[in-house]
This record gives sequence, C-alpha cells and structure tokens, in this order.
Amino acid sequence: MLNDQDTAQFDSSATPEALWTVADVARFFGCTPRHVINLQANGLPHFYLGRLVRFDPAEVREYLKSNRRIAATKLRRAARFHAVWSN
Repeated sequence: MLNDQDTAQFDSSATPEALWTVADVARFFGCTPRHVINLQANGLPHFYLGRLVRFDPAEVREYLKSNRRIAATKLRRAARFHAVWSN
C-alpha cells in the first residue's frame, strides 16, 4: 500500500515512453515479428506482463548501439581509402 511519502516521490509531470510490443519493435527495426522473437531469444532486452512481452524503447535502442556491426565490404573500402591517403 502506498503512503503519502511514496506518492509524494512520484513525479506525475514525467511522461514515460510507452512500452513497445513485438510488432512495434519489428516496425522500428524494419523486420518481421518472427525476427524480433529470435532476437529476444538471443538477448534483446524484454520483460513479461503476464503472458504479454513488452520492450523498453530505451533498452531496444541501447541494444542496437551495442550490437552494431559494420559490413565487411565497408571495412575493406575504408581500409583501402586510408591506405591510399596515408602514403
């Protein structure tokens, strides 16, 4: 049960971002919902509200940043560019 001190600490002016569903994450990533489920099984941060799966948008964005990879062709192109210009 909340008492007056607990309710006083809650900032009602803060508007937290709504939680995302699998479909929301799929739209954000530009992929299928099945791919999101596979990512979820491999570490995409999520939590359950009963049987419902929900995602914190900030955690999803952080997951993207921490799991970013550069394509091998881009790496080779960048290496050639730097080799030419460093001589």
